[in-house]
This record gives sequence, structure tokens and C-alpha cells, in this order.
Amino acid sequence: MTVVPAGGVDPSGEELRRFARRFLRGRRLQLIIDGSEPVDVPPVVGEALAEVVSILGRGRPVRVMQENVELSTGEAAAILGVTRPTVVKLMNDGALPYTRPNSSRRVALHDVLTYKEQRSRLR
Repeated sequence: MTVVPAGGVDPSGEELRRFARRFLRGRRLQLIIDGSEPVDVPPVVGEALAEVVSILGRGRPVRVMQENVELSTGEAAAILGVTRPTVVKLMNDGALPYTRPNSSRRVALHDVLTYKEQRSRLR
């Protein structure tokens, strides 16, 4: 699923950033649906929502995925900010583990994120 900024938000995203800051300050979050009794939202869900809102406030799209998802080389390239041939080279060099369930290569999102974090730390 891809989430992008919805209409009605000012172009600067200030409204979203202000909303995210409120969550980031550790306030308790409750959900009220159609006037029903408030339901406490678990802190981990509030933190995830705050992160999504913060990113949207910067005008960037957000994709929410399970961490055990397998990606194509093109999807991995988009996450890493490199070209697809670069991802294939990383796979061939052993820097990114992959599977080959058919003729295409697949890489676990977890492995892509781990590689990206390691690359950031080395910089």
C-alpha cells in the first residue's frame, strides 16, 4: 500500500508536522469512531503513525510493508536510491542475499534495510 498526502493539507505540510510533533512528545492516543467510547491506541501504533505523518509532512510518499516481504531488484533499487543494475551487482558480489524462485531475483526487505543501514553507518 502506498500512502501519499491527501487534499486539504497546506502545501508546506506544516499542519502534518505539527500533528506529528504532538505524537512524538509521547501523548496518549485514543481512537473514537462515530461517537463510540474512546479506545486506547497501543504506543507502537502511535509511534508508527507519527513517523508516517512526519514523512508525509515533508511531502514524501510512504509505503507501508511487512518486513518479511520479498522485493524485486527494481523495488530494492528504489529503496536504496541506486539503479537496478547496481542492485544486481550487489547481489552478485554477495553484499545482498537473494533468492531466485523463478527467472527473477528476489531480495528480502529486511536484508535491503540492513544493507542500507550498514551503508549509512560507513559514511
